[in-house]
Amino acid sequence: MSIAIKIDNAALQPKSFNSLLNSMRQRQPQLAGYLDAVDQLDIAEGLKELLLLYGFRLELLKGMSSNDLSEILGTDEYIVRIIIHSVNRS
Repeated sequence: MSIAIKIDNAALQPKSFNSLLNSMRQRQPQLAGYLDAVDQLDIAEGLKELLLLYGFRLELLKGMSSNDLSEILGTDEYIVRIIIHSVNRS
């Protein structure tokens, strides 16, 4: 998943996951451990972006139901189970 922002009729190019990760590390160095933990998950980069954009802590995801998380993220429950499985293995 990439993000494009439209400002004054000019669309900015979507950032890659690594660009987003590096930008967040520079702006908020205190989150380096969290960002590294999300980066290490064995899931698609678009799903990692979702976790970063919503600010979910991995500890919270371990106790969250797949149904609740799928409603929050607006994804299929199957996709959310992949996320939770990866979080539980980390």
